[in-house]
Amino acid sequence: MNRLKVMLACLVFGALAISACASTPAAAPAASEPAAQPAAAEPAAAPAEAAAPAAADGEIPRNRTMVVADFGPTYGSPEMWSPYNLGGTHQNGVALFHEPLVFADMLDGHQYPWLATSWEYNEDATELVYNLRDGVTWGDGESFTAEDVAYTLNTLRDLGNDVLLGGIYQTYIKEAVAVDDLTVKISFNAPSPRFHDEVVVAKGDSAFFIVPKHIWDGQNWSEYTAFNDGAGPVTTSPWRYSFADDTRRIIDRVKTCDDWWACRTGFAPLPEVERFTQIVIADQQAQATALIRNEIDQTHDLRVDLIEKILQDNPDATTWTGREGPYGMVSWWPTALHLSNTDKHFSKSEVRWAVNRYIDRDKLIDFAFAGNGQKSVWPFPPFKGLQASIDNLADLEAEYQPDLYDPADGDARLTAAGYTKNSDGIWADADGDTIKCYIQSLPHFSDLGPVLVEMLKQGGIDTTFSVPPDTGAILASGDYTCGMWGHNGAMSGNIYRTLRLYTTGDPGNWFQYSNPEFDAIVEELAVTADEAKVRELEHAAMDIWLRDLPDVNLAQFYNRTANNGHYWTNWPSTASDAYMNGIHMHTGFPYTMMQLKATNAP
Repeated sequence: MNRLKVMLACLVFGALAISACASTPAAAPAASEPAAQPAAAEPAAAPAEAAAPAAADGEIPRNRTMVVADFGPTYGSPEMWSPYNLGGTHQNGVALFHEPLVFADMLDGHQYPWLATSWEYNEDATELVYNLRDGVTWGDGESFTAEDVAYTLNTLRDLGNDVLLGGIYQTYIKEAVAVDDLTVKISFNAPSPRFHDEVVVAKGDSAFFIVPKHIWDGQNWSEYTAFNDGAGPVTTSPWRYSFADDTRRIIDRVKTCDDWWACRTGFAPLPEVERFTQIVIADQQAQATALIRNEIDQTHDLRVDLIEKILQDNPDATTWTGREGPYGMVSWWPTALHLSNTDKHFSKSEVRWAVNRYIDRDKLIDFAFAGNGQKSVWPFPPFKGLQASIDNLADLEAEYQPDLYDPADGDARLTAAGYTKNSDGIWADADGDTIKCYIQSLPHFSDLGPVLVEMLKQGGIDTTFSVPPDTGAILASGDYTCGMWGHNGAMSGNIYRTLRLYTTGDPGNWFQYSNPEFDAIVEELAVTADEAKVRELEHAAMDIWLRDLPDVNLAQFYNRTANNGHYWTNWPSTASDAYMNGIHMHTGFPYTMMQLKATNAP
């Protein structure tokens, strides 16, 4: 084993050693039957015969510990536990502390009411009322009420882009009012029929994170970390902060049923998982090895060849599609070649279109994913909730053929734009300046990137691929030529949230694209409730988008995580029950952990 692998193995074992150092939660009293929910939503109570094996004093056994791995490079400050601090992220265990009003499965559109029991718009979608669940309390004993919800919404409205995620609330929210303890009414600046589905529910990589007013009121949200001198966030959830450094996050379940409102009221039993441990293993091969050895329970996204190796060597391993390809689920994050629209060359739509024509997406998928993939035509995913929008664009797809591989057309476009190939076979303008596409990306795309480089080189584009640690910051700055990234946009209803990514000045507009005509259409779409008009506006916006082609779509991003059934079963899967997307970085994972069942393996 080389030195790197030894170091990574030590990191895994070190994290697991720490995961066994806190006091063992006492056995939870039997919970009463949960309230009625959709079949897939009902958390399963632990069988009476499935008591955890005896452990030494002060330990939580491995078979009651969930261990998941990320690539890193680090988790940043151990004190950062706020979802709204500009230096934070919900992906580092933070989402466990913020129970949503509603959990949702982005793939099939299941919605599981949680802190809310119901919701209703008024006739013109200018108001939205949520009815909250009775009996919910914060971990410090204070009641959770509509005042907490209204306070969070109004503060996000006031702070806007001064805090993470705040800008979208400033766009929508006029005022949120606590009508009574269990009723909150939201008034919008304009009709907002998609606010619930696109902003509020916990799905994919987004959610509305409610905070306790009695703790956060008076805090500077842009600086507050929610670390609370080591006590961790005050939460309604069954999870409590235990330990953190820059490579680990350890979060423990409460000790008894009385410590969590859902168990105490009979809404849901305590999760069988007693400890959640999130660690950094920076290498894909090392993550695969750790899962094969049952040292971790879920990997980050891995290459197809590594997933197949895991399935071969660990009979308990599974994936979103069970033990058969494509081994993952289509994500909300379709992969694209980001082109800086302020670059000397990529500011020209004909150059962007030429690059698009040099890409053979079928071969890209064959070489990068061994055929286990799907082309991406649009900058939004092919989810059922977006099918009406996709059908509405069929004529534009036929007209523009955005996924067509046609090098001759690419050559013709560049020639018409005044480019010629130099002695090295690279396209250059009249000044001799070559088209440079230096792709900066994430380790996730180490399979896709090199294949794309070769295709663009064959087309005559000077292309490289690299994975700098600050790729996101580089792309967000606009100071780049090319990048490979996804789109955090629409998942259901219509494609407004994706279209907004391309509007002038939007924080998600890493492409630096600007078209006033496009902006005006998207602005109108934001306040349109009539479905016929929505389809009309979507079509008009995408016509402009296809004409300009701000970035180049490549393939659907698949979340290919390996899940380990050695210690935990009932992972969501299309081979059994696809009740939730089930990825530990996403906001639905707390729901997944409530469904997992311990095998009691030693």
